[in-house]
Amino acid sequence: MNEYDVVYPPKGRVKMDGGLNTKFERSIISDNESPSCQNVVFTNGAVATRGGSTKLNTTAVGSFVGDGLYTRHENNGTAETMIVFAGGTAWALTGTSTFATIGSAQSVFTAGVRVGTAEFENHMFIGNGGVTPYKWNGVAFTRHGVPAPTTTMTVAASATGGTFAVATHVMYKMTFVNSASVEGDVSPVTVTQAVGANGSIELSAIPTAPQSHGVAARRIYRAFEAAPTTFLRIATINDNTTTTFSDTEFPGSTAAPTDNGEPPKYNTICSVQGRLFMNDTANPNYIWYTNIYEPFTVGALNFLPLGDGSFDLVRGVAAYANGVVVQCAGGIYLLHMPTTDPTDWAVIRLRSSYGSKSPYGTFLYNNSLMVPAMQSGKFVGFAAVAGASIDPEATELDAGRAGSDLKSDRIEPDMFDVQELYVGNISAMAFNNRAYIAVSDGDNQTTNNLVYLFDFSISNLAKSQEAAWVPLTGIAAAQFTVYDGKLYYISSTATGFVYQLEATAYSDNGSAIDSYFWTKEFSGIPGHESL
Repeated sequence: MNEYDVVYPPKGRVKMDGGLNTKFERSIISDNESPSCQNVVFTNGAVATRGGSTKLNTTAVGSFVGDGLYTRHENNGTAETMIVFAGGTAWALTGTSTFATIGSAQSVFTAGVRVGTAEFENHMFIGNGGVTPYKWNGVAFTRHGVPAPTTTMTVAASATGGTFAVATHVMYKMTFVNSASVEGDVSPVTVTQAVGANGSIELSAIPTAPQSHGVAARRIYRAFEAAPTTFLRIATINDNTTTTFSDTEFPGSTAAPTDNGEPPKYNTICSVQGRLFMNDTANPNYIWYTNIYEPFTVGALNFLPLGDGSFDLVRGVAAYANGVVVQCAGGIYLLHMPTTDPTDWAVIRLRSSYGSKSPYGTFLYNNSLMVPAMQSGKFVGFAAVAGASIDPEATELDAGRAGSDLKSDRIEPDMFDVQELYVGNISAMAFNNRAYIAVSDGDNQTTNNLVYLFDFSISNLAKSQEAAWVPLTGIAAAQFTVYDGKLYYISSTATGFVYQLEATAYSDNGSAIDSYFWTKEFSGIPGHESL
């Protein structure tokens, strides 16, 4: 047999499911890896061109860059609504291919600023940073919190019509109540009013709330001069229109709330163990949390300081198991919550030198949370949170084993092409055991123009490989969502279009997909390395 007439490998077959490896020489990477590939997927060890993308909406959602794309789930477990945030306005998918503006959601947010959301108690809670956050239950689009009245009522005494036993002095406060029967903090107090025995108090100019406040009722509280700090509820007005009320000395009952504050102006939020957790753009080293199973109000002391208040600021929050992973610029923290009682919570700084500035780039996979990682102000790749540490990974090479705590170790050179100025726009979504991660790649890029596919579904990879990386070109994705069992993204360019990914056609809305997979350099069987 001619020395060149050999078959490699001598038995079996080489699987082509290892994905991209640009860190090591093409001659020593694993047999199933590629020194260069793009726009491919893996199935049963084989490689194929990825599915294409098709446009969803026939009419553009304005000429806007997508600031958010989410799916709201009705609590009946079946109905869904896709929501687009663009140009400062919220839009909902109506029918199969048309978006319409949501009532009262026009120009309430800041155009060009990313939107964060969380779902809880059949509401989607929505924040856009430096503006008031809102909520949407599929019908009413109203403020997240319950604002306190900023003005108070007018009081006047009447000599008759009441049952006050003796002459006394009274004062009043009031609250707004939302449709979930949750009330905010109290209004300023009225003037102290004298009332005679058997007299009554006439309240007028009772404040009403703007429609955007979502007020369904109002409650009136009274205190006597003898106990001026004890305000007890005497009435509930079950509307947002009535402006008068007669107090004939109704008996007092429940005390007025004292700590039902509004949430901060956040742009990242998550739901864990019956509470919402959110950042605070005005106090960037705080995370705030709502009261247990009451997502509308935030107590004055319901916050935790993290970071250093200077560089190591809170940039993102994400649910992980029964806790919250808090991404700070200089470090990553785990809020460990063994119970729902805040006195039992503990803040743990992960054993890692990495921080994160990408609130929309996290995703759960294989019991871990993937986080875009920063080191010394530079983006270095993607790390996985597992337990109270960054999960390490060892890379198997023919020449030996190299350790790293970045899951993107194999494509480390490519990670340095991601633009640091725009890591806050990194977006990710796990779907069908693959994750799609949109980044701004290359010099002078200001929007997400490349997607990395992180395929963790493969069961027949080499033991050292947990997943495979593949770059996907031709996809400019601001954000992803899963709707009706399909994966969608909204364009990061000012087109106003949403696209479905993983379509059956091998084209991106009519444009051919440039796909390829190069194999490593094979030296042949032992003894033929230099031939």
